[in-house]
Amino acid sequence: MTGTRPPLCLVALITGVALSACAHASYLVPEAKDLPRPSRPVAQGILQALQEREATVTTLQAVLDLTVRRGGSQEYRQEVVAIERPDLIRLESIGWGGFTSLVVLSDGHRLVAHALLQNIFVEGSATPDNVAAVTGLRVAPAHLVRLLLGLPPLSVQIEQTELYGPDDDHAYLLREQESSFTQRLWLSDNDLSLLRGELYDRTSLRLRFRYTPTGHGLHSLLLEEPLKQVAVEVSYRSYNLNPELPRELFEIPQPAQGAQVVDLDAGLTPLLRFP
Repeated sequence: MTGTRPPLCLVALITGVALSACAHASYLVPEAKDLPRPSRPVAQGILQALQEREATVTTLQAVLDLTVRRGGSQEYRQEVVAIERPDLIRLESIGWGGFTSLVVLSDGHRLVAHALLQNIFVEGSATPDNVAAVTGLRVAPAHLVRLLLGLPPLSVQIEQTELYGPDDDHAYLLREQESSFTQRLWLSDNDLSLLRGELYDRTSLRLRFRYTPTGHGLHSLLLEEPLKQVAVEVSYRSYNLNPELPRELFEIPQPAQGAQVVDLDAGLTPLLRFP
């Protein structure tokens, strides 16, 4: 697979920007009241640009280098990933000798993982807690799909979004509250590229992320889970943007013969050995 330079660095935001205040109340981190607001024509131009960018990214195949930091420890992984919006994802962990040691699949509703060397088959609902049980990072599959494509974790809805800025750092602040989540996004006032963001649930900051330019094409991604003190740095060794992906890549398999089956929804925790 070879990388190609997507338009505007492939760092995309999405559907829209509302000029009025969000109808939802009760923010965990309220914004300052004196933050500047863009004019209506500027906001409308941003809306059109973000809508056009969102439509340019749909699928991805890539080889990823991951550095996982947890507490005082650090480990390295290599993953082969195939993703398709809105929530299809397949992750293959590559062990010694280039052999696949762990396969993780989700269709947005179910999550399965097969540790080939241990012959452990794990299944459950596609919740952030279950994802954490098999990957070490608490994030919903749909959010992870979007982040790996350079998109924010939530699709921005016009009626739920506020836009501020630009600030002294030449960045706009986009804020949206949707259901139990709130996201805050900072994007460059130069090219509207997504610089960093935060994702909150009803009680706390769940995920912090930042994109860092590393030459042409997709940017490296830093994911942080503050509550668990886990950070994952993602670099793209190679990638193919918007390929046609066969549906069988995302089909949920049956447990392998003789496999130990672990039901995540029953509160069981798999003892997986990561490569």
